[in-house]
Amino acid sequence: MSPAAFFTDYANKHERLLVGLMSGTSVDGVDAALVRVSGSGRTTRAELLKSIEHPIPDELRQRVLSLSHGAGNAEEVSRVSVALAELFAEAVEALGAGTVDAIASHGQTISHMPGTRATLQIGNSPTLAQRLNCPVVSDFRSADVAVGGQGAPLVPYADWCLLTHPTKARAIQNIGGIGNVTYLPPDAESEQVLGFDTGPGNMLIDRAAQWTSRGRLRCDLDGKLALSTDEPDYNMLEWLLEHSFLAWKPPKSAGREDFGETFFQEILTRAMSRHDRVIWGKHNLVTTLTWFTVLSIQDAYARYLPQMPDEVIVGGGGARNPALMQFLRSKLDPIPVLTHTDVGMNDDAKEALAFCVLANETLLGNPANLPSVTGATRPVTLGSVTLP
Repeated sequence: MSPAAFFTDYANKHERLLVGLMSGTSVDGVDAALVRVSGSGRTTRAELLKSIEHPIPDELRQRVLSLSHGAGNAEEVSRVSVALAELFAEAVEALGAGTVDAIASHGQTISHMPGTRATLQIGNSPTLAQRLNCPVVSDFRSADVAVGGQGAPLVPYADWCLLTHPTKARAIQNIGGIGNVTYLPPDAESEQVLGFDTGPGNMLIDRAAQWTSRGRLRCDLDGKLALSTDEPDYNMLEWLLEHSFLAWKPPKSAGREDFGETFFQEILTRAMSRHDRVIWGKHNLVTTLTWFTVLSIQDAYARYLPQMPDEVIVGGGGARNPALMQFLRSKLDPIPVLTHTDVGMNDDAKEALAFCVLANETLLGNPANLPSVTGATRPVTLGSVTLP
């Protein structure tokens, strides 16, 4: 099928089947979701048919993290990009999606520097397209960055399509490696949507859990470490809340450059130099960094939302952390803090589903960035399309 025939055929379909692939900042697995999509914009309907989390082998995970920390060279980037594409193909095959119209592949971010108009997500799309004999939409962030945007967050477009409430102001809070919020006024038009990264999500918590457990844990499973002490280290929290990112006005996006290994080592250095209970009671570090994520979210709402929302809907890995959810509810009370499951959406597959919504707009030739969110100078069509 020629490219022109493919796009015409896609546009003429009432419903389309897409597979969304998402590998986040934590590099803890590939979320694959089979989604039935119809319409576009506010008429979009996206039905999750099934989803899985496909594991990332430890050796490949460490190579990805090494690249994200600035190690490696062009040869290693190329090799890891192809290895990830093969892994993404395995995830689609494990999902058992059958014949679909397209794959929406976010790719794995290894560098995000929108201030220099540079962002890089790897996971070689031609390899993925040929392996699966299926069109692939990828590289969603670059077009927005090219017109002056942050290239992130992009999920607010899907939030606007699927979660705008007729009478309630909603904050859709994702807590992945990084935290980000979408603010949806009641019955919002696209230009009324706000969205930005709020600060750290699970990234520092995960790293502290690894350090505390001497590598036995990848994360604070069930929030047990954070709940094992009664309170955080308040002196450390006060210092953390002075982080310059929190004072930046939106549009803004964060990554490992802000809250990754370099910053974690600063935290450890400060804790050790003070010889305080962060060291003598190691679990306290996990508690403190969990509170840091929560307080950064509360601070972002107070500073940058036009009003506090009527309800908050939390997604991402943070929604599965009882300690984080308990702390967040205590700080936002009396505002209801829900999960995506509470509003009929699968928590685990939310971002993979969102990129199916974005890919649908790409294949229809429609813009899907929100300049009010990313700071782009104009709306643009996102992503690159690779045909097999």
